[in-house]
Amino acid sequence: MFLLSRKVLLQYKTEGLLDIEGFDSQYLLPAHYEFRLGRSVQLWNGKVRDYTVKALGDPGREILDIPPGGYAIIMSLERFKLSKRVLGIFGQISTLVQRGLRLNHSPTIDPTFSGYLEMGVENLLNKPTEMRYGDAIGKVLFFDISDTYPIPSIKGTRGENNFRRRDRLDIPEPLE
Repeated sequence: MFLLSRKVLLQYKTEGLLDIEGFDSQYLLPAHYEFRLGRSVQLWNGKVRDYTVKALGDPGREILDIPPGGYAIIMSLERFKLSKRVLGIFGQISTLVQRGLRLNHSPTIDPTFSGYLEMGVENLLNKPTEMRYGDAIGKVLFFDISDTYPIPSIKGTRGENNFRRRDRLDIPEPLE
């Protein structure tokens, strides 16, 4: 397993092993890609128990106001498509912390994933804060896992079926 550097990531894009629809090279750094806030937002304001669905507009022109203690389910601007050789690990960027925001998400983008990243963002402050469409909100480190040996299944564990599929090197089926 190895980290895809900027140069290798671009090579993987060319070879079709990794695709980032909406890719912008200014967000590709030496060891990771920074993804951005997309159009789809579901905003929850806990104080007034208000739930709003919103579509953000053009980059820099539409603002998502998150009230104190508010929570929003958001999507990435980019659409990711990973081959069975690529795994992504992602997290928030430090500018969110500086603004009192916390990104809630799964820690990985699994091999063969295709779609937008869906996550939540929470305002931890007692004052409103904002995000703009197209703002960088997180970063993804991509790894080539093709040299990772299959993990043997462990009988009686929750992951037994997943490991069994990996032992056969099949593409994983959706979990029920």
